[in-house]
Amino acid sequence: MSGLNAIMDTGLSALFSAQAGLATVGHNIANASSPGYSRQQVLFAARRPRITADGAIGRGVEIAGIRRIQDEFLANNMRVQSSRLASYTAVDGALYEIEAILGSVDNDHLADALNKFFNSWNGLAQPPVNTNLKQNVVAAAQSLVQDFHAVSDNLDGLEKNLNESIQAELGTLNSQLRAVAELNKQIMQAEVGGHPANDLRDQRDFLILGISEMAEVAVLEREDGSKDLIMSGRTIVSRGSVTELSTREVAEGGSSRMMVVTQDTLREVALSTGRIEGLLTSRDVHVTQVRDLLDKVAATLVREVNALHTQGRTPLSSGLAFFTGDSMHTIAVNTALVDQPGLVATGRTIAESDNALALALANLGSVSALDPDGETVLDYYRSAVVTVASNRASYEFMVDNQQNVVDSLEAKIASTSGVSLDEEGANMVKYQNGYNAAARVISAVQEMYDTLLNMV
Repeated sequence: MSGLNAIMDTGLSALFSAQAGLATVGHNIANASSPGYSRQQVLFAARRPRITADGAIGRGVEIAGIRRIQDEFLANNMRVQSSRLASYTAVDGALYEIEAILGSVDNDHLADALNKFFNSWNGLAQPPVNTNLKQNVVAAAQSLVQDFHAVSDNLDGLEKNLNESIQAELGTLNSQLRAVAELNKQIMQAEVGGHPANDLRDQRDFLILGISEMAEVAVLEREDGSKDLIMSGRTIVSRGSVTELSTREVAEGGSSRMMVVTQDTLREVALSTGRIEGLLTSRDVHVTQVRDLLDKVAATLVREVNALHTQGRTPLSSGLAFFTGDSMHTIAVNTALVDQPGLVATGRTIAESDNALALALANLGSVSALDPDGETVLDYYRSAVVTVASNRASYEFMVDNQQNVVDSLEAKIASTSGVSLDEEGANMVKYQNGYNAAARVISAVQEMYDTLLNMV
């Protein structure tokens, strides 16, 4: 009877193993579309044989474990490359907004306003001088000032949107850091018996991938199954504890820079890549750079025009500045000229035919009044536009290339860890046949029992 019992036990082991395999196949199929899910596989091992006088007789199969199929090297590389892609995409989006603010090559409002301003002086300078055209000069100047203010306001609005996006991303980041810490605790508790908590590990890795898109992290797995997350040398998540992050603005060189700090100690966490780093770079580098360049354009315009116009005389005035202010935000037409356009000077004398000053002002677009060999107002403006266009082209190129890298990694991960329905279908048939065969063994043993009992 002990021999039959052993055969029955062997058949049952095959039956239970087939059940476990079929259950895992069903789990894989059910989660084929679940984000972050890694295909699972049952590991089978032969039981230790029963030693008899005739030799070692096998005792069936046992389940050695259920593992998830994952390539840790690919997972780490995916986190790094996704972080870079998110950073490049954030900067590219901000540069797109800056380009939209400045206008396209065919619809550049500020360049058109500058040209109209210089053309209005050219019209005023045409002999015989028509003093009625002074109103056109003032109107063109006011339109130019309004365009400067509009660009300044739009850049302020973009900076505000970037600030709000940074705060929103940090809120999401802190929430996901807390979720990873909670999963660490659940995994440590679930793996006390020595079996890996595959589904919980998938959830944690998927969260870490999302975190890496916001801010690049290094991952250190402990022996207890928990994972520490490290940003710029600082441990942000350790087992079940979290160091949350916030922002702080610091003054630098007349402007402000936003940095990410720990909430408890206010120590800076210098992010290298990720969406948050991209937003910070957009705010503190690219928006600031464009603002500085355009402020230089406005300041140069004020300085050059005033340098000439203060030399002018009219029957009612002399030495009058045309513009006030020194930046996009502060530039304005002298209120005296707005109230009384007749104070606009065309020459250095009060003679009505003196148009020398108007001609010089009309030529400011091509020749600097203060440095004939130096850059003009339009040169400064073109430099700003070219800088933005060049930066945008560079980041567009980087985004496209990085997207190809991420797509390639996603394909490799899918081929390694993803669920193939065809493969699972084949496994289903294999386990089903194994189950049927194991059932036949058990049925045969049962018939043998019946035969023995009928002999009694």
